[in-house]
Amino acid sequence: MPVPPVVRYRLTGGAAYLLAWGRRPDSSWWALLVWLETAGDGCRGSRAWVVAADVARLPGEDYAKVPRRELPPEKNRDRTDARDPGRLSRAADRARRAARLPARPEPDF
Repeated sequence: MPVPPVVRYRLTGGAAYLLAWGRRPDSSWWALLVWLETAGDGCRGSRAWVVAADVARLPGEDYAKVPRRELPPEKNRDRTDARDPGRLSRAADRARRAARLPARPEPDF
């Protein structure tokens, strides 16, 4: 089994393996990453879909064979509902909607 290419993931400040690119119906791009998190008692692997803008290429890596797939729409959630732990303020939600672009460019690596 080939090893996936490595990228820099902004939120962890370190390297991660890029398993796939995904595009949602709203044209936003996401990256499926796997990385290791270390703690005093050892390490554990983490896997998540992250916003493609948080991923940066590394020199010498070959990204040509990274699969691209269409992703399902996000589950309908009311992010302004106080009972939802992932909620956003109404102002943040309006800003998020206003900032949406009609089409986002495909990742170039």
